[in-house]
Amino acid sequence: MPRLPFSSPVAPLKAVPPRPALVYASFQLWLLMVVGGALVGSLWLVREPADLAPWIRIYTAFSLISSVLILGLVPGSLFAIALRLRIPWRWIGTLQAMAGGAFLILLYTDTVVFRIMRYHLNETFVNLVMTEGSGDALVLGPYIWVTAALVFLTATFMQMLFWNWRVKSESERILVGRRSRLLLRPAFVSLVFLMPLVVLEKAVWGAAEWTGETEVLAATSGLPGLKIRPSQIADPVGAGLLGEHLRPANTEIAWPQIQPVIPPDQGNPDVLICVLDSWRQDALGPKLTPNLHAFAQNARSFEDHLSSGNATRFGLLGMLYGLHGSYWEYILEQGVPPVLVTALVAAGYEVRVFSAASMSFPEFKLTAWSSLDPGQVTDRFLDGEGRPRTRRSDVKDVLVAEAFEQWLAERDSEQPFFCFVLLDSPHQPYFNPGGPYQPALENLNYIDLGTTPPGPEQEQLSEEVHNTYRNAVHHSDAVAGRLLAALDEYEGEAEPLVIVTGDHGEEFGEHGYWGHTSNFTPAQVAVPFLMSGPGIEVGVESRPTSHLDVSSTLLECLGVNPEHRAGYSLGQSLFDPPKQRVRVMGAWAHLGVWTTSGIFSLPLIPERDFLTVYDSDWHPMLDREAHFEEQREALGIVAGECRRFLRVRED
Repeated sequence: MPRLPFSSPVAPLKAVPPRPALVYASFQLWLLMVVGGALVGSLWLVREPADLAPWIRIYTAFSLISSVLILGLVPGSLFAIALRLRIPWRWIGTLQAMAGGAFLILLYTDTVVFRIMRYHLNETFVNLVMTEGSGDALVLGPYIWVTAALVFLTATFMQMLFWNWRVKSESERILVGRRSRLLLRPAFVSLVFLMPLVVLEKAVWGAAEWTGETEVLAATSGLPGLKIRPSQIADPVGAGLLGEHLRPANTEIAWPQIQPVIPPDQGNPDVLICVLDSWRQDALGPKLTPNLHAFAQNARSFEDHLSSGNATRFGLLGMLYGLHGSYWEYILEQGVPPVLVTALVAAGYEVRVFSAASMSFPEFKLTAWSSLDPGQVTDRFLDGEGRPRTRRSDVKDVLVAEAFEQWLAERDSEQPFFCFVLLDSPHQPYFNPGGPYQPALENLNYIDLGTTPPGPEQEQLSEEVHNTYRNAVHHSDAVAGRLLAALDEYEGEAEPLVIVTGDHGEEFGEHGYWGHTSNFTPAQVAVPFLMSGPGIEVGVESRPTSHLDVSSTLLECLGVNPEHRAGYSLGQSLFDPPKQRVRVMGAWAHLGVWTTSGIFSLPLIPERDFLTVYDSDWHPMLDREAHFEEQREALGIVAGECRRFLRVRED
């Protein structure tokens, strides 16, 4: 019998393989990709509680495989398309291997992002990548790109070898009249193993969500993929408590209900708001921030102050608009400017913005500053050839100070001004020229943040990252000192109103997270808040306050009637806050609500998530129904506030 062209285990294929061999090899390659994806995806579960019940651990493993299977349908469809293309058979394997490699590298990237931020490669990530100016928010070094390229090439090459081996093996079987092994046949594996596994996993999730089995929900909530949520229809906690969505369909913003007006005879002091990005509440002190600590001695310091969000857009949204984060999409879609700005302009104020970070991401040029001329917003520093002078935020902080000083020196001091300044050095990757806190990092490595397991090594990394952040804050404090010194030397018509604060906080692994945007713990939402100006009492305010209170308080300092506040703001007065209050913070897909019972996470899109309550360390609390029932009235008020300034869209 002549030797078959496929009989050598190492010889390359020389004949066109039978089509069934290509189909079987493609399916087996897809199965290999799913197995590899499940191994990679196990990184999503690295911080599972140690005391999980054994059956929940088993279910979690099934849920992981189910999630990867569902995600794997996307490259699987590309595999099927490649089989139908009229191209040489070797190219089929190459395209499939490249699709599989891309899938695995995206999956790995998702695990890194999730372990740092606690969200997946979703619309948040797309917004980050696609929006102009987003490079200021996420600076990735060459190490990241080189690593990604090597992983992709390695995964693709290994899959190509596997595909060629399986094509050869299946072709030999077909040519000698033997069928493929039963456990490798697409129909058998899909019908007997894969489909039942997915159906069973989703059924268990649905039952747990229906009955409120929070341990199951918490153990698997970090896994991406579709979830069956029957309780969104009949859940007495969700539908009964919140009623409609917090962002109902077919609605638009109807804000303000009352337009505040600044009287012309109030003396019109200059107003400066200086925001240090990612400035957490405990990052204020005589060593870390000597200039701002000195400023605090002659200002009012708010020691229980929360941002209105765990990200810049929601922190500044609350500060400038006095609205919850649920309104962001409406404001962006309709390009609505804040009444704080329009009222100041109507009163004759010059409005200027100086920012070390792009005002295109988040989209403040389309929202907060949409009523301003481009020349009133300085957020780009170019060389003589129109190229950015630097990408380093610490250098841009200094350029902001120089631009502010020059503007003060040249402007007409008889016209009052409102100036908003954003310093960006404390934002990741914490660029700084060096500082007193050591050991620190020269470059922040996001892969290390996302892959270092809990233990001594992570504690060391956390300390180094935290010191790098402290050095960045120390640098921005020096820049803020320049701004305040320039303002002291400026001869305005009256004593200025000055606010210095952070847009949100920053976490360094205290609760298993890095950075911000991932939870509503004090590390991520509690910020310093300092205010000085005419009539403002020096001292400490210990009652709870919020960024939601800022715009209405500023307007009332300028003479706006406090009785009109509810017509344009959801905040209180910073000078007369209640002794106890519920405070609301925005995020990409949730609202955080601080109450005496815990921190509630309310989904803006209920079909995608369930209502949860956490303690201050961000551990899910048991018996969520009881906690929600305890805060039913307060949470109902929050839901009403999210709809107060909405109306049915008139198409």
